[in-house]
Order: sequence, then structure tokens, then C-alpha cells
Amino acid sequence: MEKAIHNLGKDARLHIIHILLQNRSKKELAEELGITPAAITKYLKGTTHPSDEIIEKCIEIANEEEYYEIVKIIINDISEALLELLGNVNIENILENENVQKLKKLLDKAFDKVLSTSSRFI
Repeated sequence: MEKAIHNLGKDARLHIIHILLQNRSKKELAEELGITPAAITKYLKGTTHPSDEIIEKCIEIANEEEYYEIVKIIINDISEALLELLGNVNIENILENENVQKLKKLLDKAFDKVLSTSSRFI
């Protein structure tokens, strides 16, 4: 997940901090992350943003519900960037890319699983 974290935008990083602040105070979060409450305040004001290391710590301290919310944020941020990029290139030129093929297979498998477990008929 290290590479995904490194590519996160500032808004996604801030959103992760907000998720963790839903269940703890600034002081508690700062203690868990090994930073000062002033650093949390700077994140919230947009003066600075959490580093990759801080985001990794956020994932480590997250409870199960927070963890899945953080993963959703990471996926959303990466997929938005990918969609933006793909909107600016000739798609036929990248369809043979090995990683694009892997992603397609993974998504196809996920959609097949969702459809096979769905209680609704299409």
C-alpha cells in the first residue's frame, strides 16, 4: 500500500485525518500518531498535510470501520487520477498494457462476484 499512499492527494490525506477525528480528540489522535496537536491543527487548516509516514500510522491505528473508510478514500483518489489520465489518452493504445489487463481481470472478477451474490435480478 506504500505506493498508493505516496500518490495520495492532499484532500484525501485530510479526509483520512477527519475520519480518525470522528472517534478521538485532536490530542488523542496526535498522541497515537506521535505528533503534536498543533500538527493536527495545521493539517485541518491546510497549512501542511500529513506525510506518507503519518498516513501509514493512521492506517495502523484505525479500527476496522475506519480502516475500510480509509481504503475507500485511497481507492477513490487513485481511480479519479486514473480516470483523468485515461480521458486524455487514446484508450486503444493502453489496452494491451499488462497492468491494465490485470486490473480488468480483477474488476471483472469483483463484478461477477457481486452479481452472483445479488438478491436482485437484472
